[in-house]
Amino acid sequence: MDEEQKLIKQISKGDEEAFRRLYEFTFKSVYRYIYSFVNNLETAEDLMIETYLQVWLSAKKFRGESKALTWIFGIARNLTMNEIKKKDYRHDELTNSESQKAEQFRLTAENEADYFMSMALKKLPIKHREVLDLIFMHELTYEEVAKILDIPLNTVKTRIFYAKEKLREILENMGVNKDAFF
Repeated sequence: MDEEQKLIKQISKGDEEAFRRLYEFTFKSVYRYIYSFVNNLETAEDLMIETYLQVWLSAKKFRGESKALTWIFGIARNLTMNEIKKKDYRHDELTNSESQKAEQFRLTAENEADYFMSMALKKLPIKHREVLDLIFMHELTYEEVAKILDIPLNTVKTRIFYAKEKLREILENMGVNKDAFF
């Protein structure tokens, strides 16, 4: 049993200090995950609050069959996808070419690659973006991603393959040399 699983067990008994420690261990990853889909500070914060409220209320239901972070990501994903369906998020405001130009102008050479990758990722369909995010940004295993998304392992692998292909295509359309990333 890892440290986070122990904390969830303590949380299930009402231990507020364990909850605070679990939050400190996990909140950055969970917030980045949520924000990558909603692209809105207030919405991401609201979803974070709801996610950790569900962690507190559901700790007794945690069976320990996965890492605690995998379980928390599952909660965050469900809440985030419900929010996306409710608000019908499509592409964010960054599709406005004027804001893109202003943003590009202020970028330095040092973070330009991150900017283009971020822009390209936002253009991917959600099902592709979420597998790339969970695998590469949060360093989860394919098996953990399959569990979070409640899909077969081979589906995760297929989505990763197609997501990478689509990402290459988007970057090429943006005029970015694919060798800079792949």
